[in-house]
Amino acid sequence: MTSALTSFYRSLTRHKLFAALNIGGLALGIAVFLVLFLFVRFETGFDRWIPGADKLYIIQERYHLPGVPDDANPYTMGAQLTHLRADYPQLVGTRFWPQGGFVRQGAVNSSENIIVVDPNFFQLMQLPVVAGDPTRTLADPDSIVITQRAATTYFGTQSPLGRTLTVVIGDKSFNYRVGAVIADMRKDMSFTGQIFVPMNTARFASQWFDHWGSTSLVTLLRFPDAAAARAFEAELPRFAARRVYDENMKKGEWEQSLRPLAEHHLYDPGDRAIVTTLGVVGTLTLLIAIVNYVNLATARAGLRAREVAVRKVLGGTRRALIRQFLIEAVLTVALAAIIGLALAEIALPLVNTLGGIALKIRYFGADSILPPLLLLVIMVGAIAGLYPAAVLAGFRPAAVLAAARAPGGGRTGARLRAALVVVQFAIAIAFAIGTTVMIAQTAHVRAADLGFRRDGLYVVRSFTSGSLLPEQKTALLRAWAALPGVSHVTNAENAPGDQNTTNHSTTHRPGMEATNNPSLMHVRVGEDYFGTFGARLIAGRLFDPTHPSDDLAAKVKGSTTPTAVVINRNAVRQLGFRSPQEAVGQSVDSNGPMTIIGVVDDLRFRGPREEVGGVVYRFNSRPFIDAFATIRTTGDPRATADAIQATWKRIAPTEPFEGRTVEENLFKRYYEQDSQRARLFTIGASMAVLIGCIGLYGLAAFDTTRRIKEIGIRKALGASTRDVLQLLLGKFLRPVLIANLIAWPLTWVAMQRWLSTFDDRIGLSPAYFLLASAIAVLIAVATVIGQSWRVARAEPARALRYE
Repeated sequence: MTSALTSFYRSLTRHKLFAALNIGGLALGIAVFLVLFLFVRFETGFDRWIPGADKLYIIQERYHLPGVPDDANPYTMGAQLTHLRADYPQLVGTRFWPQGGFVRQGAVNSSENIIVVDPNFFQLMQLPVVAGDPTRTLADPDSIVITQRAATTYFGTQSPLGRTLTVVIGDKSFNYRVGAVIADMRKDMSFTGQIFVPMNTARFASQWFDHWGSTSLVTLLRFPDAAAARAFEAELPRFAARRVYDENMKKGEWEQSLRPLAEHHLYDPGDRAIVTTLGVVGTLTLLIAIVNYVNLATARAGLRAREVAVRKVLGGTRRALIRQFLIEAVLTVALAAIIGLALAEIALPLVNTLGGIALKIRYFGADSILPPLLLLVIMVGAIAGLYPAAVLAGFRPAAVLAAARAPGGGRTGARLRAALVVVQFAIAIAFAIGTTVMIAQTAHVRAADLGFRRDGLYVVRSFTSGSLLPEQKTALLRAWAALPGVSHVTNAENAPGDQNTTNHSTTHRPGMEATNNPSLMHVRVGEDYFGTFGARLIAGRLFDPTHPSDDLAAKVKGSTTPTAVVINRNAVRQLGFRSPQEAVGQSVDSNGPMTIIGVVDDLRFRGPREEVGGVVYRFNSRPFIDAFATIRTTGDPRATADAIQATWKRIAPTEPFEGRTVEENLFKRYYEQDSQRARLFTIGASMAVLIGCIGLYGLAAFDTTRRIKEIGIRKALGASTRDVLQLLLGKFLRPVLIANLIAWPLTWVAMQRWLSTFDDRIGLSPAYFLLASAIAVLIAVATVIGQSWRVARAEPARALRYE
């Protein structure tokens, strides 16, 4: 061991450039791997840390209807757990029901994430308790559980236990006594909140709470093991046959199953693919660093040939030499790991900012980085050092000592190094292409035509508050419309980035087969809705308040007069009309007769991954519950935001205000996560390319140094500097060009699969491949040109005297 340490020290100090390149490349690879390892561990660790999380399951449901996405959603009818317990008394379950609301404390009104839960919620979700008994607290309908953050916000340093908070949910206000405090919610939890209110259907349930087909809340069930969960899942179709299926819910159109809580966070295939991709990026970046080590170690193996020969002459065995060089490799990796860990610590704040995450390196406890880092050092040391050790130990003493110069590994070694360069740059070029496509797709979705004008739009999200009186809503809309710089104001159940209704209703067109009736989403809209968004009218007309038949507010209850509706282009297709013009004036039926008066272009209010479905717009001139207010300004909406908020405080002083531009709303809801993960991919890809360049530079330095005398002879025989430069560059560019042929088809398949997760996406043009490959070639040329130029311009006499 002592001789191995001595040899390791000498190899570092004797060949400083190669040591720096080896350790630097490994350190960068390990740093990238560690950061992305932390990210993958964070994303895949959601909810798994909760005691008993492996026994918890979410009831999920799917709709199999024309026009409705066939995706599983984790929400159920509010009273489903009650019906299940009636049929299965032994069933253990709880409910999680997020509510929009705010808290009044003195003169302060603040929006809060208020959750209605069953009294046994904290028995199933065993979260750390700071004070009190959460289960006993929730058994009292007038007591609540709060987090430490909420306790500090409303009570400062004083004990919150026994203190009172006024909670406003919808149009109702309740005084609750704080009975327990739990630790703040961790970021790796799927279901979080700040204030937990006991389930009380008399207070919170609407007419839809006990209506099959509605989706109110999350229902969690606990089973002793996975087999019991599967057995109960097999019971759900029989339960549906007894309790659910009727004229409204039909067999074959709706089904329920179970989703393990631990799989909820990455249940969406797109999310899983992104996390897997980033894990692969980290692994391949580390692989590039390992390839670097092998390349440089085998290239400079000849420099230690005489050392190996002397050791063998003095009795050193092949096994002892391999052990020594493996120990050196592990020590090199260990030193690189320490530097890589330091680089990861330094980079984490920037990575967290760019990626919108909160990763931390923990050295002790269950999430300690030290065990995986130690395992990484041993594995990488063994993988990276085994082949160079075998090459070194395989030198024959007689041949080495008799040779005039140290061996360079021969043609086999050169071919291996060329093959490894091909592997390195194939990965690097694939990353470069992937990064180029991701940047192009991100730019596309941010600038794509969404069917409406995004500029100048401002969304007042707090307008949905159920505690706002109708006359307050009317006054707000009028006051905002009168503000300088405001051109249009409307309210509706949807807004770009927000959707308060996802209700679909089967729509029947006379003469259409019942099996083809599409399920269309119905959205109530206020005055000037289409004018505010600048929607494009394709056929017919828009809603007109002077037409009583257009207005739901003017319709007499029980009237059989058809409701005037406007539909979007996609609804035209789903209803089977040959053109938008043909649809105008036609009658359809969906919970009552409707007449189509106009067709507008599709409005993409949701993310680029989601398909724009068929939509039926219905007009209501009176402000209604769950409506967002949207304001169009003539300039930058942020310049008018203060006036909008001041108007709100004047008319609704007791209500918290929340508003933001449409750009901010869309980005926050749909684009932010993709943008953040694309940044992480770009960072990993850039580091992979950099590490590949470090290895290429080392090989260029080594190879050109070995060929100095050969180049001197070539120049003495008449070769020009250009000829020599072409010779040297050609040697290193050949494997880079071959790497393109490997990277292109693999990346094409990977990017096609990634883009297929977007409904609105770019075409996979060859330009992205050519651009990335051109950049890779330029980087490779820039990497080796310095060494090649210096040697190519050397005087022949000086070159011939080398060595």
